[in-house]
Amino acid sequence: MNYVALSIVLGLVAVSLLVAIYSRRYSRTAAEFYVAGRKISWLQNSLALTGDYLSAASFLGVAGAIAVVGIDKAWDGIGYFGGYIVLLLLLAVPLRKIGKFTAPEALTTRFTGNRAIRFSAMFSVVLISTFYIIPQFIGAGALLQLLLGWDYVFSLLVIGVIVISYVAIGGMRATTYNQIIQGVILWMAMALILILTVVNFFDGNILGIVEKANQTIPPEYAASRIADPDIPTWSELTAGAAVAHVAQALTGEPTGLTPGIFATGWMNVFALSIGLVFGTAGLPHVLTRYFTVERPRDARTSTLGVLVLVGTFYLMATFVGLAAMYLLYPDLMGYFLDGQDSIAQNMAVPLLGQLVGGNIMLGIAIGGAFCAILSTVAGLLITIGTSVTHDFYKEVINPDADERRQVKVAKMAIVGAGTIAVLFGIGLADQNVSYLVTLAFGIAASVFFPVLFLSVWWTKYTSQGALATIVTGITISAVFVGARLLGMDDLAGIPVLVNPALYSLPAAMIVGTIVSLRTDDYGDVDNFMSLAHGAEVEE
Repeated sequence: MNYVALSIVLGLVAVSLLVAIYSRRYSRTAAEFYVAGRKISWLQNSLALTGDYLSAASFLGVAGAIAVVGIDKAWDGIGYFGGYIVLLLLLAVPLRKIGKFTAPEALTTRFTGNRAIRFSAMFSVVLISTFYIIPQFIGAGALLQLLLGWDYVFSLLVIGVIVISYVAIGGMRATTYNQIIQGVILWMAMALILILTVVNFFDGNILGIVEKANQTIPPEYAASRIADPDIPTWSELTAGAAVAHVAQALTGEPTGLTPGIFATGWMNVFALSIGLVFGTAGLPHVLTRYFTVERPRDARTSTLGVLVLVGTFYLMATFVGLAAMYLLYPDLMGYFLDGQDSIAQNMAVPLLGQLVGGNIMLGIAIGGAFCAILSTVAGLLITIGTSVTHDFYKEVINPDADERRQVKVAKMAIVGAGTIAVLFGIGLADQNVSYLVTLAFGIAASVFFPVLFLSVWWTKYTSQGALATIVTGITISAVFVGARLLGMDDLAGIPVLVNPALYSLPAAMIVGTIVSLRTDDYGDVDNFMSLAHGAEVEE
């Protein structure tokens, strides 16, 4: 057992729980529990957004996917970054000016009292957020497996209890403070691993990583094609020897810098990029953070800060992933050939941390990954609790519910959603966490981006069009996500792509537009547009 790493992880968990307990005094009212009373500054929100957004998919999954597939998976980081530019230009400020608790409530500010829209949007929030939580728990289970040697299922249950507890106790304020702490640790951990890797193994020349990657056949690709029973045990080979052996056995195959290994063909490339870019602008937990700042201009400034922090993080993750591909090549090939795909796909960053800095860096890497998991799951769970309570329970079940009752129902929703995510995490244990997240992005890109974009920017958009947009987007994206997870190559003759957004986003936009042109319920359009695009008012 690695006691150094365990101590760091336990310390981070203890800090998170203490922050939650401290913040409990501020989570008694609905506004405090949902959006921290709108008292979060732009700098706090920027750091919290960074912690919220840099999930296990970012810290473990992006670098891990690049380590096993190559530069083709850098699309993940580029898409995640590009999505914030779309969010900054099109939605961030209008949403904050509208000034509600949730994205579904923002919609019904225009389409006043439309329960069908609010309920379908709430259902979408829960589906997308729960699907996003699942890969976070998968990463957590693999981490505790690596750190403590625990059974994967038991590990998943432990981390599930910890995260669900601190979110239910502390609400949005505790979530925000923890995300600030965890975001800083995440960024610093990735930077430290990269610096030590470059200094210790590449003579201080970061471009040396690129040179080595160009000589290396990606291990996931190689493991599916190599057949050499006489090769020595992989763990006995040096990185250079393992890379040379595979290159000789698989002459002429693509290297770590060859595009198209994962997303083959232009349709897959477009599907992945569309899903990631527009999915960011439609993620419910990211949108919720824009309701926590004091002023509309803080939403814009927060996003600019996130662009700097997230952009540099993904740049570092790309180099770390390529370095891990080369330096960990014997280990990664061994894991794949032994059927331990989950460790190979998701544990490259901790393993590289241990290689370049021993148990201390392993502890920092695992601690950083735990920060990513705690931070992102917290943001997703608070979003689920807020939407279920505010958009369904109070709207449909009990309109007269007092604030104490609302907070209680939100906590019950958090526990329920977290439990469901843990159970699905058990069933999808062998999936790469970054890839599962890209599927969640595809659903978000198909639902919340088109319906919010059209609502905020088109005066002729109707309530019937909005409902059609949501139903079309979620139906088509969910069907193709299911087909992808089942390993289907096509569906009724239509190719199943790496992300559903190429089909579902245009379909949602087109159907919503056609229905709007044939109907006339524009909602409270004048008041809504005045709120969304009027002069910024100091609050």
